[in-house]
Amino acid sequence: MIQTPVRTHVRPFLLPLLIGATAMVGITQAHAADSAAMAADTATTKLRLSATGTVHAPPDELTAVFFAEASAPTAAAAQGQVNAQVDKAMGIAHGVAGLTVNAESYTVHHQEADPRISHPSQWIARQSIRISATDGTILLPLLGRIQSDNLALSRLDWSLSRAHRTALVQQAEGLALHELQQRAQAAATALGLKIARIESVNLNDQDMPSPMPMMMAARAASMSAPQAPAADQDVTAQADATFILHP
Repeated sequence: MIQTPVRTHVRPFLLPLLIGATAMVGITQAHAADSAAMAADTATTKLRLSATGTVHAPPDELTAVFFAEASAPTAAAAQGQVNAQVDKAMGIAHGVAGLTVNAESYTVHHQEADPRISHPSQWIARQSIRISATDGTILLPLLGRIQSDNLALSRLDWSLSRAHRTALVQQAEGLALHELQQRAQAAATALGLKIARIESVNLNDQDMPSPMPMMMAARAASMSAPQAPAADQDVTAQADATFILHP
């Protein structure tokens, strides 16, 4: 009996089917991965928190504002008197180290005569000067001396210098961020979750503390230096953050 060998042939039309099946397996795996990622994403929780940090510190800058005023029949005469008073006061201040001296507003206006009180028409000139010091003991002794030259003290207050306030804001921001971290961790633990990451953080400092007025000193030919105790001021910063929590 003669046996005929059996030959196995893979028909060409089966190859596309095999390739297609392999591609479908790849697509199914990719879809499964996407589904798993979507499931993981939906399992996350967003936690939004706000916290504030406050630093108490004494102000470091004392500022005095003076003004000189003079009246005369002519504008030039009134201005000349005011200029002389301001120049003298600024000369005194410039002679003391550690002071910052600035001439400020300058006004000249005409005042009509008032026959009811026998007040003639006149020109009135006025200018103010600002003197600041980071050491109040330097500025305070000058107040009476400058007032004795016919300048009036219109304001005396403590405030925070720019450099000092910047340092205080950074401290307050650090406190706010530390509180955020503690609150986020406590919230995650209470919810049975963990902090995966921080999505966003915003920092904002509050309005600059207003200067603290000390007193209004009256005009006087001679007076002792006023006292100007510096009370602590508050600098506050706010932190807002969004935390991503997951199981």
